[in-house]
Amino acid sequence: MPADPTLPSATSEPLHAGLLDGLRQPAWRVAMVLVAIGGTLVFLQWARAFLVPFTLGVVLAFALNPVVVWLRRCHVPRPIAAGIVVLGLWIGGAVLVFGMQDGVSAMADRLPVAVERMAQAVDGMRGHMGGAFDKVRQATIALEHAAEGVQGKPAPAPARRSTTAAPAEPPATQPVLPLREFLWTGSANLFALAGQLVVVSFLVYFLLASGQALKRKWVRAVGTTLSEKKRAVRMMAVIGTQIQYSLLVLFATNIVLGILTTVAFVLLGMEDAAVWGLATAVLHFVPYLGSVVIAVASGIGAYLQMGAWSDALVVAGVTLLLATLVGTLLVTWLQSRASKLDPCVVYIGLLLWGWLWGLWGLLLGTSITAMIKVVCDHVDRLRPLGTLLGTTDAPAGVSQRLLDRLRGHHTRRSPRVR
Repeated sequence: MPADPTLPSATSEPLHAGLLDGLRQPAWRVAMVLVAIGGTLVFLQWARAFLVPFTLGVVLAFALNPVVVWLRRCHVPRPIAAGIVVLGLWIGGAVLVFGMQDGVSAMADRLPVAVERMAQAVDGMRGHMGGAFDKVRQATIALEHAAEGVQGKPAPAPARRSTTAAPAEPPATQPVLPLREFLWTGSANLFALAGQLVVVSFLVYFLLASGQALKRKWVRAVGTTLSEKKRAVRMMAVIGTQIQYSLLVLFATNIVLGILTTVAFVLLGMEDAAVWGLATAVLHFVPYLGSVVIAVASGIGAYLQMGAWSDALVVAGVTLLLATLVGTLLVTWLQSRASKLDPCVVYIGLLLWGWLWGLWGLLLGTSITAMIKVVCDHVDRLRPLGTLLGTTDAPAGVSQRLLDRLRGHHTRRSPRVR
């Protein structure tokens, strides 16, 4: 008996169901991945008060571990070696602050005169701009009168001057700067920063003092087989090496940038060129933002010293050019080579972590991205992501395997043709 064509056949239903499942499954997986990424970003921004000191302590512990190892070879106990390293950090910071004290004091002595000159310059610019605006307004009124005359409308009568004196307007009260609130807020932020640095110092000390024991516990917790334990040890070693290389590149390039800035300011006739060079080297630990701050500050200082906007623009332009060539392009390229990250990934990572954690995100962005890349390289399911973050080209078949994994099934490798 022939089948009714209006009824669906038995073979068509599984076919349509399979097609719908095949279309829905990747979309469902992509939606779940997007939700997970969004939740992770929200958590990172919400918990930054805890995650920033923790991450900074971990990065510093990885970076300073070779110094502790060298002290251990000199027969110094590990807790004492860790204390020496942390104390050395505080001593180095104090020496840096006291080294800049004389130059900063000299700038502070010239600050009242500089503020007065800056106020006079702003008033002069305001007068010139006001005169230009008045001329434009008068020209606009004249054009309106001419247009009304062309259209046949009577021109408005000129306003008669009144013989009676107008009441004097009360003097405009100038807004008073909330200097006390500004100083109070700045002092509170400074004390908060000092407290965070103390917390980070204790964390670095404990991580360095119990480094080997903590590493053995981590390996036991992560790896169940011998191969997994070897992979965990290799992963931690690679993370430490890449963080050390990245920070070494940052320190070296900042020193070079500070020396070049000092030489350039001496040639341009700037006072306290050494202080400007030291400030450039210190501020450039903050990518991009530090370059802008030092360029604006040096431009203002050049104007207050030389009295010409052209000289100020030259000084700010030279500062920004050196910071861009040495401190941005060269640092990004060298850090990408040291951490085996793509330069575009380094730049995007700085933008992402800067958006999440602000200033601390800019400081830690490259190190965190390098950690993520190392973890992805040593985890089989995340290896395609590590290939995407890296500088080397992806091996053959990675893109196809990634697509197959999103679809929920793996393709069998075709046998090699001999």
